[in-house]
Amino acid sequence: MMIATISPLFTRLDSSSNLSKALLLGIPAAASVGGMGTIIGSAPNAIAVGALEKLGYPISFLEWMIVGVPLAILLLFIFWRVLVKKYEVSQTENLDFSFLQETTKVQSNRVEILHKTIVLVVLVILAVTLFCWLTSKWIGIPVAAASGIPIVGLTMTGVLNEKDIRKLPWDTLMLVAGGLALGLAIEEQRIAAHFVEQISHIQVSFIMLLVLFGFITVILSNFMSNTAATTILIPMGVSLLAMVGGADVKPMILPLVIGLSASCALFLPVSTPPNAIAFSTGLIKQAEFRLGGIVIGILGPVFSIIWVLAIATFL
Repeated sequence: MMIATISPLFTRLDSSSNLSKALLLGIPAAASVGGMGTIIGSAPNAIAVGALEKLGYPISFLEWMIVGVPLAILLLFIFWRVLVKKYEVSQTENLDFSFLQETTKVQSNRVEILHKTIVLVVLVILAVTLFCWLTSKWIGIPVAAASGIPIVGLTMTGVLNEKDIRKLPWDTLMLVAGGLALGLAIEEQRIAAHFVEQISHIQVSFIMLLVLFGFITVILSNFMSNTAATTILIPMGVSLLAMVGGADVKPMILPLVIGLSASCALFLPVSTPPNAIAFSTGLIKQAEFRLGGIVIGILGPVFSIIWVLAIATFL
């Protein structure tokens, strides 16, 4: 959506403009890393939450935000500074936003009133849904149940119709469902436990285990679906925790680190859908994605481990 919104700006800039390249690298990075912020921000987050519930550590929507939002803001701030320095984006560069006025159309009062009514309905439903998500632990309504509010509310009020429902990303939803099913199969068939038995002779510390799985998650997510990578790695990691032992081992830390690290894969155009969309504009080369892949791919798991460990210490 963001790339489509500012795409007319790219036509007004030179094809080799550093600003265009910085935007086309920054927007996909923000879309991926920003997904750390909430449970619904990315599929790996939901998978990690499911694993935490099985371990006996249910986490609310607000609690996840306490973990994910500061981390996402820090990573995006660092990457923003890297982009500005790398591409020497000038603060005084004049931008032509006249295309925004060109798309503005004069509407009749009736159409304008209808539009404002629809916007009001959407905002009210959004506010109610967010309230239920953020206070789910206190009002007793599960996050999954609260997610049904916009589904019912937007269809009953006519904001969405059957054509809009068909346009939903069902492939993504099926991908998440398939990932959950794969994780259940790995657990039920004790595949992860079998794998752990084969390497049970290896001695590894808890911190080393976090570092290992954090970077393996990033590497795999660059070449395959981060949903599938998370689904495979979380059961294996949880099984390996039994080898580590120790009073300082908190089982809920590993799923959080894996879930957060899955949003840090930006090395290739195919690593994430936002990367692919940016690459499809033809204004950026494949090699230029390596900047985000290296910066976020290295700092993401490291900061995730440090931040989650720091929070877990005070819980």
